[in-house]
Amino acid sequence: MSGFHTNLLTGLATVLAAGGLGATYNTSGGYTVLQTGIVLGRIPQSPPRIVALASYDVDEHPALSDSVTGVQVRCRWEGPDLRPVEDLQDLIFNLLQGKENFTLGTGGSSVFVVLCLLQSAATLGQDENERWSNVANYYLHCHRPSAHRS
Repeated sequence: MSGFHTNLLTGLATVLAAGGLGATYNTSGGYTVLQTGIVLGRIPQSPPRIVALASYDVDEHPALSDSVTGVQVRCRWEGPDLRPVEDLQDLIFNLLQGKENFTLGTGGSSVFVVLCLLQSAATLGQDENERWSNVANYYLHCHRPSAHRS
């Protein structure tokens, strides 16, 4: 049984992989150096092109199942040119910004998202291997029922 955050991130990784980014989501986490991998959580050293997703709680209604969950989308791209990593983040923005009433499904569990909005974004510069990175934070307004909320 997977929890809310696992279902949300896995479903979002699947959406991004199918969204025409040229990125691949592999549940084993193994990628070739020619692939742009989508990973959950920690950013691996390889492949050089990566989209990393991490979630965090933002706001919870005390009685209703209204939740706002943040998702950090960090992109990395090798080479001296900043533009490819910015283009990748722009493609993700086009897929997610303002997206309404959709379900992120992962097997028997799913997360219903009412609305997805960009909250903030920044360029992170280059790492020691001269790979560019940037980050964007999206707020997903979700339906998240629990034992004491309807």
